[in-house]
Amino acid sequence: MRLKKIRLVCGDPPSLLENRDKNVGIQKWSKRGAMEEENECPVQHDGEYVLTKGGSKDFGEILPEIALEIRRQAGKIRLRTGAHEGKRGDFGEKHIERPERLKQLNSNGYRNARDLVQDVASSYDAIFKGDGLRVILSKKGTSTDTSIFVELTPAEGEDFYDVKTGLIARKNYLKNKTPLWRKPQSGV
Repeated sequence: MRLKKIRLVCGDPPSLLENRDKNVGIQKWSKRGAMEEENECPVQHDGEYVLTKGGSKDFGEILPEIALEIRRQAGKIRLRTGAHEGKRGDFGEKHIERPERLKQLNSNGYRNARDLVQDVASSYDAIFKGDGLRVILSKKGTSTDTSIFVELTPAEGEDFYDVKTGLIARKNYLKNKTPLWRKPQSGV
């Protein structure tokens, strides 16, 4: 029997592995759902926006039913290139990927800011009130939690939630934050 080899696109979900044909060889996925080959999916940009592994500007969204519950506007979640100059107001990919934070991301299985944001924005399980107009999207882990801080940003045509920063935090990091929404056990 001859095996046919296919190549997955960066954005192809790990669920493709579940239904694969026995005659098709597929590359291995890590426990976080990312392809294990180091350079398989380079970070790409569209102007000031970082693109997902699948090539979209939209990493996730705050759905209308969730927005209603948290008394905010629904919207897509996007990551901009941003700035990191070591002062208040830093944001985006450059701010998340500062050397000490990037080392922390790498030790927790993320290669870059894009991978962290894509993971949390597509599968967050809680939203907390942040400072000012910000909200914190959080994804629970076994020993740490992963969070991204977003703020609604007006844009021509469609407002969006702009990722200001992201981090891996200890389990009790959000204990003093006001919970706005938690994912029900049954889904959304």
